[in-house]
Amino acid sequence: MNGDQRRPKVIDVARRAGVSVATVSRVLNGKDTARFSGETADRVWAVARELNYSPSELGRSLRTAKSRAAALLVPDATNGFCADVASSLETTLREAGMSMLLCNTAESPERQDDYLEQVISRGISAVVLLGAVESPGLLRIAKTDTPVVFVNRRPPDPVKGHFVGIDNRSAGAAVAEHFVARGYKDCAVIHGPQRYAASAERLAGFRAKLKEHGIKLPASRQIESALTSEAGHEQAQALLASAKPPRAVFCGNDSIAYGVYRAAAEAGLDVPRDLAIFGFDDNRLNQWLAPWLSTVHVPVQDFGPAIAEILQERREGAAQSPATVLLPYTLVIRDSA
Repeated sequence: MNGDQRRPKVIDVARRAGVSVATVSRVLNGKDTARFSGETADRVWAVARELNYSPSELGRSLRTAKSRAAALLVPDATNGFCADVASSLETTLREAGMSMLLCNTAESPERQDDYLEQVISRGISAVVLLGAVESPGLLRIAKTDTPVVFVNRRPPDPVKGHFVGIDNRSAGAAVAEHFVARGYKDCAVIHGPQRYAASAERLAGFRAKLKEHGIKLPASRQIESALTSEAGHEQAQALLASAKPPRAVFCGNDSIAYGVYRAAAEAGLDVPRDLAIFGFDDNRLNQWLAPWLSTVHVPVQDFGPAIAEILQERREGAAQSPATVLLPYTLVIRDSA
């Protein structure tokens, strides 16, 4: 390989083969072979050989770390999205001979700092923060040699760090474009807390795209909410009790959407005839509990391999500057919108 050529990544193999990062990982490691066809496996191996990608590189680099464990800090361990990301990362690390510590911060800066202090004292190889919040401990650990990867929410200022997520602003704009195409001009959004970058970006993209189409989103129709079903239900009850309820609601995540759906049913509104509902995340519970929900699909199974790739490059000295990996999202249109 020439000196000016970068080392191929697993995401390069996935894109060239037209499969997910998780599928590449399974094929090259001989895991869960029943989940893909022989044709898919042959295509992945052919691309890996073409790009000179070695599946053993990840395991070697991660096993040379100062310990064989990485810490994943999540804001809500009961949240389906958090659980799926945790599962993806744990699987990838286990295949590399490492373990993962799962810590539930409950959106608390104090609790987050307690965990970060323990991570440093125990010599953990790396820290992965899914939904980080601003805290003094976060500033301290960002200045150490411990690799830190931010997931879903970009690192808060002035912290610098690696990031794995999606283009939330673009995704919010795509939902607005769908609403416009369906003729939904009277819209509302029940979004997550604006102090979180992901929530702010989704709202900004949604609002900007509506404006491009000459549709105003009144301040009264921009409602901040905790990212839970209970909060979504409470906010939707007040919204739908107004003299003129909106025609469509964009929700900050699927959990909020579940609460909105229940509030609509209690108000005697039919979804989608009277009210269109759009969620965000497409967590795995939807196929069992909410097969009706239109939502933005986020490829959670690809987060683990993408995070591990950054850690690999960090160990090899190839990712000293913050790396950003944006995974592809898709709009999944179902009955609710």
